[in-house]
Amino acid sequence: MNDDELITLLRSAPEPAGPLDPSKVIAGAYRRRRLRVAAGGVVACAAVVAVAATGVVLGGGPARELPIAPPVASTPSPVLTPSARYTFRNTERPIATVPVTGEAPIAGHLFFATRGTRWAVISRAPGASPYEPFGWRKTVGNPNLADARQPGVQSVGAVQTSVFRGERVSTVVYTRGSEAWYGQVNRLAGIPGWIAVWADLKAASQAPGERVSVFAYSADGTLLARYGDAPEPLLR
Repeated sequence: MNDDELITLLRSAPEPAGPLDPSKVIAGAYRRRRLRVAAGGVVACAAVVAVAATGVVLGGGPARELPIAPPVASTPSPVLTPSARYTFRNTERPIATVPVTGEAPIAGHLFFATRGTRWAVISRAPGASPYEPFGWRKTVGNPNLADARQPGVQSVGAVQTSVFRGERVSTVVYTRGSEAWYGQVNRLAGIPGWIAVWADLKAASQAPGERVSVFAYSADGTLLARYGDAPEPLLR
């Protein structure tokens, strides 16, 4: 409807209580039209924002999914790196648990057992009676332990065992000469805070006089305890 048609319509309508100014009526109509157009624009913008948030593009054809790149996760560098001076003969295994008054296999015919706050390495070789090479050893309250947090080493052939207090210990490495082995770390359920670690130091050859050293590390790579004077096998 143009301006002339609007004026004609107003003049043909019944007389209102007071005179109307056609120019004011036309201006009011324009204002209402602009308000309707602006409101429609706001709704359209809101729809575009909603569509963009869902990752869908609407066009003349059917809706299609926008390719969304997956987040890139940063790969942290390892806390500890094996030293180049050693050849590692095995890989690290997850931490295990020896049950309360229970047993766990070490290697071959050797087993680790706990009884209260005591522990023992038990040999059950075929055709021989079971025996404890080191007897039943006491942990808590043992006056013979100068420092309960020092690993120490008990050897049965090539198998090395260390029992000590190590709440924070997560990695243990045994070394001998230029070779290194990760120890199997076990939490002792019946002796809180204590761990038992063992490793079978199998090697092609062993030079005379080579001694075993032990290194205990925390999860953040801190060297917590050591036994022996060999160079560290893991570096930060």
